[in-house]
Amino acid sequence: MMRVLVTNIMMLNEQERFSKEIKSLGYEPVFMHTEQFFTESELLDVVGDYDGWLAGDDQITEQVLKKALPRLKVISKWGTGIDSIDLNAAKKLGIPVLNSPGAFKDAVSEVAIAYMLNLSRHVVSIDRSIRQGNWPKPAGVGLVNRKLGIIGFGAIGQGVAERALGLKMDVVAYDSQIQESLADYPQVNMLSFDDVVAQSDVVCLCCNMSPENVHMINEQVIEKMKDGACIINVARGPLIDESALIAALESKKLSSAGLDVFEVEPLPVNSKLFSFDNVILGSHNANNLVSATEYVHSNTLKNLAKVLG
Repeated sequence: MMRVLVTNIMMLNEQERFSKEIKSLGYEPVFMHTEQFFTESELLDVVGDYDGWLAGDDQITEQVLKKALPRLKVISKWGTGIDSIDLNAAKKLGIPVLNSPGAFKDAVSEVAIAYMLNLSRHVVSIDRSIRQGNWPKPAGVGLVNRKLGIIGFGAIGQGVAERALGLKMDVVAYDSQIQESLADYPQVNMLSFDDVVAQSDVVCLCCNMSPENVHMINEQVIEKMKDGACIINVARGPLIDESALIAALESKKLSSAGLDVFEVEPLPVNSKLFSFDNVILGSHNANNLVSATEYVHSNTLKNLAKVLG
């Protein structure tokens, strides 16, 4: 019987269910538990005896892939992001990597807008204060007529734009792969990265992770942003230099931040980000829309079976 390694937390959280589903496909599941993802060194102690892999955001490097051979036939990644996998090495070694592109367009874009609404109208901070016996009346700036800059105009970026336009925001975007405005989004002006950052009241990160864009939001970039701008990250944590972000929040260069992802996950308990009332913290869970999650569960298993048969 072919053996399948399961390391994605979504299926790990429902082990009994997915044990039955994987067995029904004719495979033997092996669940390896983690709080978020496995590191390269951890994986090197695990892989090598599996025909298929239902992976999460694990650090699947060339060394890990070589150790997984000759038995590994497919990696079926849970979700959309595959930046934690060395795709060049996988292609060279003949290991197909399959995912579910576009699955979280609605799920993640809703959360991005929720962060913007909450921060611009102080919804969460008012709630916290009332629970402490206060009755605050802060002034909110709202979203109408404010400029939203979207970094990364793939499925999720487009989903954010659709919703922002409905809220009467002025939307601009940057994507390294898109040079001109798309026909489907004539109201969204495609600009350079520097122009999007400099002009926007809210900057929303929706792009993929790559070696080139680690810390794309750093001290120098933040300095170019509008005073009092807000930043939203529903993409990947390392896109932002957190030390620079914290300094900008302390100096009030930035007014607020909505963060679903972080450089280190789970967020360390000693992080200074906990000290800001004007920061909303997520748990890398913006994709938690039930319909989207169920689709990805199903598609991830289908991708596995496509190769293993």
